[in-house]
Amino acid sequence: MFRRSAQLLTRRMLRPLPQHTRRRRAFLGIGLAAGGGGTAFIAYSTLHRQRSTKPAPDSLPPPLPALLPQPTDTAPKPRTLLGRLLAGTRVALRLLTLLAYFAPLILAYYPLHWTGHASAWYALLRRQLSRAGPAFVKLAQWAGTRRDIFPQALCAELSRLHDHNAPHPSAYSRAMVAHALGRPLGSEDQWHDVPEGVGAVAQVHRMCLGDREVAVKVLHPGVAQMIARDLLIIEAAAQVLHVLVPGARWLSLPDEAAHFAQMMRAQTDLRVEAQNLIRFADNFARGGRAGVRFPRPFEGSAAEGAEAVLVESFCDALPLQAFMLETGHTAFDRALGALGLDAFLHMLIADNFVHADLHPGNILVELNPPPSESPLDRFVEDFYDMSPFTHRVLGSQGAQQQQLPQQPPPSRQEAHTHVRQILRDHAQGRITRTERDQQVRRYCEQLYLQGFTPSLVLIDCGLATQLDRASRRNFIDLFSAVCTFDGRRAGHLMVERCREPSRVLDADVFVLRIQDVILRVRDTSLRLSRMSFAEVFGPVLAAVRAHHVRLAPEFVNVVLAMFVLEGVGRALDPDTDVLSAALPLLRRWVAEEAPLGEAKAVGWQSALKVWLYVELREYVGRIREWGYDDYAFFGPFAPFITADSSVS
Repeated sequence: MFRRSAQLLTRRMLRPLPQHTRRRRAFLGIGLAAGGGGTAFIAYSTLHRQRSTKPAPDSLPPPLPALLPQPTDTAPKPRTLLGRLLAGTRVALRLLTLLAYFAPLILAYYPLHWTGHASAWYALLRRQLSRAGPAFVKLAQWAGTRRDIFPQALCAELSRLHDHNAPHPSAYSRAMVAHALGRPLGSEDQWHDVPEGVGAVAQVHRMCLGDREVAVKVLHPGVAQMIARDLLIIEAAAQVLHVLVPGARWLSLPDEAAHFAQMMRAQTDLRVEAQNLIRFADNFARGGRAGVRFPRPFEGSAAEGAEAVLVESFCDALPLQAFMLETGHTAFDRALGALGLDAFLHMLIADNFVHADLHPGNILVELNPPPSESPLDRFVEDFYDMSPFTHRVLGSQGAQQQQLPQQPPPSRQEAHTHVRQILRDHAQGRITRTERDQQVRRYCEQLYLQGFTPSLVLIDCGLATQLDRASRRNFIDLFSAVCTFDGRRAGHLMVERCREPSRVLDADVFVLRIQDVILRVRDTSLRLSRMSFAEVFGPVLAAVRAHHVRLAPEFVNVVLAMFVLEGVGRALDPDTDVLSAALPLLRRWVAEEAPLGEAKAVGWQSALKVWLYVELREYVGRIREWGYDDYAFFGPFAPFITADSSVS
């Protein structure tokens, strides 16, 4: 039954879905002319001529797994004159609607800025962008991360913008899935009308195919067409600003708009997410990295005509937010932090393929029961005292609880159901947030003592970042400068390798500012409890913006992912040392990829230097803050210091 359903699903997905004719590039000029936008028409004509030039065959990316769709080849174009006129008219009407949204912003800009109320204008901008539709919501969220381009206050305001998405009718999702299957859905499919999640462009439902439970992601009705129209308008507006505002030309707004359009098109083509899921899963399987997995798309999900429906394996897991307590930590926090950091560093360093939307909502946690006890396990329990390690994780109270008689461990499903019930009680107001945190903490301690271990499931992989060969070489050279703590050389490399070195202002001052940041990194080793990524990259991005040093968008995406990683890591384990965790991977990467750049000159010796520095500073720091638990850390290398010596 399942095999037959999967075959039908694949066969139907290969057929293009019926849809209204999309509005495309050259016809934006007609719509803008109808609306009185002559200047925008001229700018857009230039944009269209640039896009109509195809790259040489040897420069085309491989078709699978593709990081981003090729919109010039995948989107149907209006074929008749009437279709073109209708497409242009719809774009013009959409443009007039957007002008109604943003006209108050234009009128209020100078009065609010002249009177020193720029923050009020930023707040108004955020509200209007949230009303303009999913493309502008994503645009605001993206702009909030580009601290290398926009003012700090504006980025802070836009970063507050979150998706408040209403689900589309379940009947629409059922119809789309039935069309893909080639048959109506019946009771045996166990369709769940209430969506598991709702995003800006799609929502997810649960159902069964045969004897397997699956997750079905369905695009919102009409969202692809609306975003396509909005992207045309955004790109044309970027061209106009680039021509009319000479002082903003260093930003290269058309390039940034094109990069943003690529990201949004990836969001509206679920084949891209299917390809990314396959690539992530293969990368992690090839590296033998246990503890992190991805949903597996079903065959046919990456095929032509499957851009509106994605069928993937269903992951019965808990949201990461359940473990991010307001006060205190759970027994699994340290392991979760280590798994997340290791997964991110492997994606960044070993795979050069990074999940670019890795916020807590896209990270799920599985609680895995212990395997059956082996004779070796019983030998360890009988002859070794593990209480110091239990004391280190759970404290004295948890260590005492370990001596109590243990109940048979629950199954994974039972453990997940218990945690979900706690979260449901809090959501329905039956318990307070403090009580919720206490119950989650106590239950996690019980599971930890029974041998449960956590693992991660990473979802929503539509956005991914990959450095090209030039950017990868620049990253290696920059890392070699960081390894030697040579901030001056790092600053010079950023100036020399940026997109437009001739537009950089006061390069010497920029180099000094970067040198100051590198010295601070040396003093903290990127320990989250002592320095945040914002304290490291905030001054760097501020200097980049002030001195007009244009960074590649891929670099900024990686920095954004690191900001998000920091927030998760700080909530789970603030003692995480990012540089110590990254150093083994970076050392291996430098050895393998050194011929790409100047890293060959410094080689593994620089990485070894940083490693020795980090380990020595860690040893001295532990001695300075000596406590009982540090015996477990030092082992036979423990210094001759009593446990009470740290008390003055």
